Amino acid sequence: MGPFVGRRAELGVLQACLDDARAGRPRLVLVQGSAGIGKTSLLDRLADESALRPDVVVLRASGDENEQLLAYGLLGQLARSAGSAAAQALSALTATGDPVDPAPLPDPITVGAAWLEFLDAMAGSVVVLIVDDVHWADRPSVQALVFALRRLVADRVLAIFASRDEGVDDLPESLGKLIAGHQGSVLRLTGLDEQELRDLATAMGVEHLGSPVVRRLRRGTGGNPLHARALLEEFPVAQWPTNPQDDSLLPPPRSFRHLVRGRYDSCADGTRILVDSVAVLGLHATTADAVSIGGSIGGVADPVAALDEATAHDLLRVAGSGGPWSVEFTHPLVRAAVYDAIGPARRLALHTAAAGIGADETAILRHRVAAATGPDEALAADLTDFAERAQRRLDWKSAAVHLVSASRLSLEPSRARRRVLWALVWTLLRGDAASAGELTDEVASYPPDPLRDMVLGSLAMAAEDPVRAGQLLDRAWAHCDPAPEVGDARDVAPDMPEVTAAVALMVAIHHYGRLDAAATVSWCERALAALGDRESDGPATPDTSIRAVVITYLVHGLGYAGREQEALAAAEASERDPDESPHLWLNPRSAQGVLHLIDDEFDSAVAVLGSVSTTASRMGILNTAAFSYAYLARAQWMAGDWDDAQVNGDRAVAINLESDFGFLRSAVVGIAVLVPAARGDWSTAEQYLRLLPRSQVHYERSLVALGMARARMGEARGHPREVLTALEPVRLFPHRDAVDEPGFWPWVDLYADALVAVGRADEADAFLEPHERRAQRRGRAVSMARFARARGRVEFALGRPGPAQAAFDRALELVGTVRAPFERARIELAAGEVLRRAGHRRRGVELLMSAREGFTALAAAPYADRCDAELAAAGLATGARPGVRFGLTAQELVVARLAANGLSNRQIAGELVVSIKTVEYHLRNAFAKLGVTSRRQLSDRLAQIPGGSG
Repeated sequence: MGPFVGRRAELGVLQACLDDARAGRPRLVLVQGSAGIGKTSLLDRLADESALRPDVVVLRASGDENEQLLAYGLLGQLARSAGSAAAQALSALTATGDPVDPAPLPDPITVGAAWLEFLDAMAGSVVVLIVDDVHWADRPSVQALVFALRRLVADRVLAIFASRDEGVDDLPESLGKLIAGHQGSVLRLTGLDEQELRDLATAMGVEHLGSPVVRRLRRGTGGNPLHARALLEEFPVAQWPTNPQDDSLLPPPRSFRHLVRGRYDSCADGTRILVDSVAVLGLHATTADAVSIGGSIGGVADPVAALDEATAHDLLRVAGSGGPWSVEFTHPLVRAAVYDAIGPARRLALHTAAAGIGADETAILRHRVAAATGPDEALAADLTDFAERAQRRLDWKSAAVHLVSASRLSLEPSRARRRVLWALVWTLLRGDAASAGELTDEVASYPPDPLRDMVLGSLAMAAEDPVRAGQLLDRAWAHCDPAPEVGDARDVAPDMPEVTAAVALMVAIHHYGRLDAAATVSWCERALAALGDRESDGPATPDTSIRAVVITYLVHGLGYAGREQEALAAAEASERDPDESPHLWLNPRSAQGVLHLIDDEFDSAVAVLGSVSTTASRMGILNTAAFSYAYLARAQWMAGDWDDAQVNGDRAVAINLESDFGFLRSAVVGIAVLVPAARGDWSTAEQYLRLLPRSQVHYERSLVALGMARARMGEARGHPREVLTALEPVRLFPHRDAVDEPGFWPWVDLYADALVAVGRADEADAFLEPHERRAQRRGRAVSMARFARARGRVEFALGRPGPAQAAFDRALELVGTVRAPFERARIELAAGEVLRRAGHRRRGVELLMSAREGFTALAAAPYADRCDAELAAAGLATGARPGVRFGLTAQELVVARLAANGLSNRQIAGELVVSIKTVEYHLRNAFAKLGVTSRRQLSDRLAQIPGGSG
C-alpha cells in the first residue's frame, strides 16, 4: 500500500456522515472514481480512524472480478470481519453446506432480514459497513444488503460502497435508488492537487520537487495517485523528456504501457493511424486534422469506423457535441504511451504533415521542432524571432519556451548559450523562479559572461540571498561596457545594449530590495541610458519589454526617495509610449497603484491594482500578479473592505507559492496576515508566517515586511514587547529613506506605541519627532493621523494631558478626511483610553463606544475586546457584541460569502486560487458552524456577521 496524502475534504465528508450515523441518522455513501484514484486508500484511512473509537465496529468486504458468481461471497467476508457469534451465525446462514449435495441457498430477502436482525443486535455500537469494488460484488449479497439498509430508520449505521466510474452504470437499480434517496450521497474522487502530489513524492523519498515538475506530474497523470506513484518509482525526474513546447508528455509507467499497447495492437491499421495522428497533434484534435496528417503514413479509409474502434478500446473519446467532430485521449498517459511507441520515421512524417496544415504559428513551430533531426539554424532563427515578438507583448513564458527550443537547435554553442540566458531573463522577469531554477546547473557551467553572471545573480536574488546576488551582479556590471569608444576593436555582442540595460535593471531591483532609494533610481537611469532615448533623433536599441520594467522600478525608487511627483510623471509617461504591445503599461501601472495607496487615494488604488492584478494573472506574469493582488488587499484593508482584502491576500500568497519567488514572499505574506491578525484568527496568521523562509539572511525589504507582520500580531494580542522585538531590526537599516518614507512601511506608530506601553515614553518622544516632520512635509493624512495618535499616547505618558488631547483631536481631524475605518477606530480607542484615565469619562466613553462599533463592524475581535475592557472599567456593561462570527475562520467566511453570492465551488476555487477540494472543506465547516444545510440559507445567516454577506 502506498502512502496516504491529501483527501482532507473527502475524509471530512465521510466523518460527517459517521457523526450522523452516531446520532441515529443512518447514511449511505457511494465513493466513485477512476481506477487508481485512491478509493481503497481513502476507505482504509477511514476504517483505521474509525477503529480507534471504542463505539465503532467496522465490517469490510471487497468485490472480486473472479468471484461475481459466488453467491453471498461478499456477505461472507462481511460476516467474518465481524468476528462475533452473531456474525458466525450469519456466515452459516449463507454457507452452501455439503459440497456434494448442497442445500438451496436462501433468497436475498431472507438473508437481508437476518442482516437486519444482526444490525439491530449491534445497536450499542456504530456499525460502519465498507464494501470496496461493489461493481464486482455478487448480486445476491448486494440485494440482501439493500433489503436490510432500506429498512433502517434510526439505526447507527454508515454503509459505504466504492465503485469505479465505468462500473456505476452496472450496479443494481435497487442500490442506485437507495443511494439517490434522502439518506444517500455520492462522493466523487478527483485527482490529487499539486501540493498533494508534492506530499506524495516526499512520502516516497522524492524530495524537493519544483513547481514546474509538480505541474507536469499533475497534468500528465491527471493527479491519479496510482499513476503518479508508478511514474515516480520507475522514472527519476532527471529522466523525464524535456520538451519545453509540450510538457504534457511524461514517460508512461511500464504497467500502463503494456495495458495501452494491448489495446492498441488489437486495433485495425486505420485505427492505429488515427490514434497516432491524434497523439502527434496533442491531447485532443479535430477528426479532420487527424485524418489529414494520417494521409502521410497510409491514411484512414473509414474515419468513423476507426473512431468507433478507438473508443471501444478506451483509447479515444469524442469531445464536445456541436460543430466539427473532435477527439481526445481518455487519459494523458494514454497519449504518452501511444506517442512513446510511434517509431521515429512515422513520428517525423506526422509532425511534418502537421506543420503543413497548421494555421497557428505556435503550433507550426512546435511541429517543426518535433520533426527536426539535428541542429537547424534556420529553424532556431525563426524560433528566436518569434520569441522576440513574444517578449515585446509581455508573453514572457512563450518567449522563454521558444528560446530554449532554439538553443537546442543552434549550430554554435555560444549562440545556444545566449538563447538560454535570455530565456531565463524573461522567465525571471515573469517571476517564475521555480522554472528558472531547473536550468541553474547548466548556466553555472557556462563561461564567464555578463549575461550569465546577471542571470545567476538574479536567481540568487529570487532565492533571498542578497550577499551572493550583489557579488554576481557587481561582476556582471564590471564586464559591461555601456559606451564603447569609436574604433574599439573588441568583439562586442550585437545585443550588448540590451544586456547592459538588463544588468542595470537587475542591480536596480537588488537595491530596491535593500531599500536603497537613491541607488534604485540611479541604476534605473543607467538602464534607460543603455536602451537609448526613444524620443530623440539619436540611435536607440530595438525596444523590448525591459524598458517597461525599468520604468516600474524607477517609479518605486522615486517614491521611496520622496520624489512623488516625478514618480507619478514617470508612470503616466509610460501609458503614452507607443508600442505594438497593448500591455506595456502593466508593470508601471502596478507601481502607480502603490503611489495612490500611499497618498490615501484608496479607491483609485483599488481600481488601478485591480486591473493590473487580473490582467497579469491572465497573462501568467506571476510576480506582477502576486504583488498587485497583495497591494490591492492592502488598499482594501485600509478602506475597511476586509473580506475582499482576505480574498486577494490569499490569491497573492497562492500565486507567489506557485512561482517560488522568495524575493516577494515576505511582502506578500506580510499583507495577507493583516486581516487574520486583526480579527484574532491566530492560527491562520501563524499558518501564513510559517510560509516564510527560515534563513536569517534577507533583503531589508523582506525584513521590514516580516517585522511588520509579527508586530501586527503583537499589537492585536496586546504584547508590546513582541512588537519591539519584531521591529528592532528595522531601526538598524543602513538606508533610511525608503523605510522611513511615510506610508510605504507603516511601522513607526507601532514601534512608538510599544515603547510607551513598556515605559519608554522619553525614547518614543525623540523617536517620533523626525517622522512627524517628514509626514507633515509630505501631507499624507493617514500617516500624520497615525503619528498624532502615537504622539497623544507619548504626551499623556509624559504627564502632559493638554498636548495629549490636542494630538488626539488632530488625529481624528486628519482621519476624518479619508475612508479608513480601522485607523479611525484605533485613534478613538487610544483617545478614549487616555481621556477616561484623565478623568474625562463622558468623552472617553463616547470615543470608546464609537471605536467598539467600528471594530465590531470589521470583526476585529481583539480590539473590540479592548474597548469592552475599558468600558467595563468605566462602569459600563456592554453585553454581547452583535455580529459574532460563529467561530468561522477567515477562509471559511470568505468561501461562505462567495457561495452565498451564487458562485459554484469551481468558480470559488478559481477566485481564491485554491483547489475545489479546499473549497468543499471550508464550505462544509462553514455549514456546520452556521447551522445551515443549503446555500439558500447562507445569506440570511451571514447577514448577522458584519461584512459577511456584502
